[in-house]
Amino acid sequence: MRQLLSAWVVFGALAIGAPSSAATPPTLLHISSHLAKAAKASLDGAKPVVAPGEGSTVIATAAGSHVLKVTTSTGVTYQTTLDLKPAALMRWKGKGYWCVNLLEHSLEVYSTEDCEEDVTDAG
Repeated sequence: MRQLLSAWVVFGALAIGAPSSAATPPTLLHISSHLAKAAKASLDGAKPVVAPGEGSTVIATAAGSHVLKVTTSTGVTYQTTLDLKPAALMRWKGKGYWCVNLLEHSLEVYSTEDCEEDVTDAG
């Protein structure tokens, strides 16, 4: 009986201290491009992804400070530091999004409202 009681006490302590079984929703950087041709975008020096001309792509990322480097089809290269904050996430279909728009010589960081419009329009 004593062993059974000890097992229940241990089990109860584990249950109270157990983390939630709900998974953390994925967070993404949605890169919108209003450039006529595809550009390459690299986050924190990782392998670049292609942002299609007049299209969009996403990169999985977490909150924090990140460097986004962009190279356009004309060879223009620029980079900027992004400060991605959890409070600025736009949530849609179980995911969180931060959004940027690629321009020819710079990028625009979208507000949560503009991000919502861009992501939901992209489908």
